[in-house]
Amino acid sequence: MKALLLYGAYCTTDLWQPLLGSLSQLNLTLAAYPHALLKQANRVSDLAEWVSNNYRDQAYDFLIGHSMGGLIALELTAKAVFSCQKIIFIESNLKPAEAFYRNLMLPAAMQRYGASVTAMFQTEAPFYNDHLKRSLQEDFDYTELIRQTRQPIYGIYGDRGQANYPNRLEDLNLPEEIRQKINFRFIQNSCHLPMLENPEQLSSVLQEILLN
Repeated sequence: MKALLLYGAYCTTDLWQPLLGSLSQLNLTLAAYPHALLKQANRVSDLAEWVSNNYRDQAYDFLIGHSMGGLIALELTAKAVFSCQKIIFIESNLKPAEAFYRNLMLPAAMQRYGASVTAMFQTEAPFYNDHLKRSLQEDFDYTELIRQTRQPIYGIYGDRGQANYPNRLEDLNLPEEIRQKINFRFIQNSCHLPMLENPEQLSSVLQEILLN
């Protein structure tokens, strides 16, 4: 089985490294967006078009996207330029979420990974077009991509260390019809970067989705 992995804004393929060993039974391709593309891209659909042009002939079974990468995956399938079995997005905001979701990592993980993650963000951020940045930060609504996608959709989020938080779905600010189309999974003791904070459980959840 083949899967295409799409990372989020200000990240690199290094983000996926903690998962690669446990997903070795899959044929994984790690997409990387050229800096020249990021300087010119004004919106997610520009990145999706580039991914389509460079990867659509390789017949992937699954698309896995983190944050902005999840939006790219949905754009590809909503517009039917990719034919795959399942779409998995990790910590992708389809609409601005409530404060519960507005954190990067829990304190222990921030102490361990904060310096390296901050360095990655600071290195990559200057390559992002201001229009693209605003499309991910201000008054955005990508829920129509869910309506247009026909494949099963899985949304994975960190539980922010609060496994019993009662409003974790409501705080995503998604219409009920959209929530009904998404198969939600929650990773314990993690926030926006579960591949760093809890790679073991994230790998297990991905395998459960992909292999069943």
